[in-house]
Amino acid sequence: MPKPARKAEVVQETKDKILDEALNIILEEGFNDFSMRKLASRVGMTAANIYNYYTNKDELYLGIQTEGFALLYELFLKAYRSFGNPVLRLKAMMEVYIKFGIENANYYDIMFNRNTPKYADYVGTSIEPVARFEKETALKVADITSRVIKEIASLNKRIKEKDAEHLTLKLWTALHGIVTLHNSRVLQEVSEDTRGFIDRMVDELISPFRDETL
Repeated sequence: MPKPARKAEVVQETKDKILDEALNIILEEGFNDFSMRKLASRVGMTAANIYNYYTNKDELYLGIQTEGFALLYELFLKAYRSFGNPVLRLKAMMEVYIKFGIENANYYDIMFNRNTPKYADYVGTSIEPVARFEKETALKVADITSRVIKEIASLNKRIKEKDAEHLTLKLWTALHGIVTLHNSRVLQEVSEDTRGFIDRMVDELISPFRDETL
């Protein structure tokens, strides 16, 4: 008799376990030294069994990236829906980014700091569709930020809608610097009031988007 199909939640639980351990190995040893055999040993499975869930280590890596960006986007979307005022929306999203980066430092490191493969590296390969989905998920975070900046531009003449993409990248570089310095513990070495510094930075970054009506 054929084996009964496994429940969807059991399959997802196993996939999540595999992803979590793959993340740990990549952080410890780097992407190039990561292998399905090492992963199998760590999760107590055979390499052949892991291939039932993921095609190869690239699909695993992209799964980690996709999961991280999907979580970040959901947090951005929640922040967006929490306010009607676009400036308050943008400030909330900035705070969410910092909080995500600090509380999910392992994911953040893989998503933004490691020299790991990018979408362009997978173009023309069998894994390209998976890589495209990961990139599209990541771009949703940038797109919702640009949307809010365009909303502000419609109310604040000092902000130009055509500059939305540039301003998104400008904010991103500043926020990334805050998160990276915090997670490396450099910020804590040079600032006696880390929380106060971060709050002040957010206020200074949001200041150019305010006017008397916002």
